[in-house]
Amino acid sequence: MENITAKADLLKFLTAFYCEPDVDIFRNNEFLELFVKTSKDINEELHLYAVEILNYLKNASELELMQEYAKTFLGPFGVVAHPYASVYLDNYTLNGKSTQKILNFYNECGLLFDENVRDLPDNIVVILQFLHYLLHCENFGNEEYPNIDWGAKRKEFLDLYVKSWIPQFTEKVKSVTNNTLYRNLALMTEKFFEIF
Repeated sequence: MENITAKADLLKFLTAFYCEPDVDIFRNNEFLELFVKTSKDINEELHLYAVEILNYLKNASELELMQEYAKTFLGPFGVVAHPYASVYLDNYTLNGKSTQKILNFYNECGLLFDENVRDLPDNIVVILQFLHYLLHCENFGNEEYPNIDWGAKRKEFLDLYVKSWIPQFTEKVKSVTNNTLYRNLALMTEKFFEIF
């Protein structure tokens, strides 16, 4: 087995870092140590990025984290790194055709998108959570959908809806910010999807 558990765990960490900053999580030593260890279990380059993130977070203020998050992913000035697949897959159209295709893919795999979620189904956070779900099903199966080849579903989803836009997204992040957290997060995301 290809270290599915470690990859699933790293997806949870990436999800946390792409959410609006939560200082309680970012200051949690156990969380950060496990993040670094999980990264090392997968790949040495991922480990180096994780160590950079850990060292940065030790001294980053809550205000600095919030400002960099807003500047990088929300705006309001100039180009931002839009965290939505549709922006890259549908020629800068938010909530485009690919958003519905991604939602349909979730449904095919037994997940109904909760309408109370405050974001679109093609947000990177939601996509990372879905990939975690796919890895979990691949590793442990899914009683409700025993005939699905979860490894094939994961590969199909990655090929159709992830690997085609992640490089553009991470380049945008790197071009928008010099912040250690978000630059290393972009580099880590890029590398993770190269080896995934």
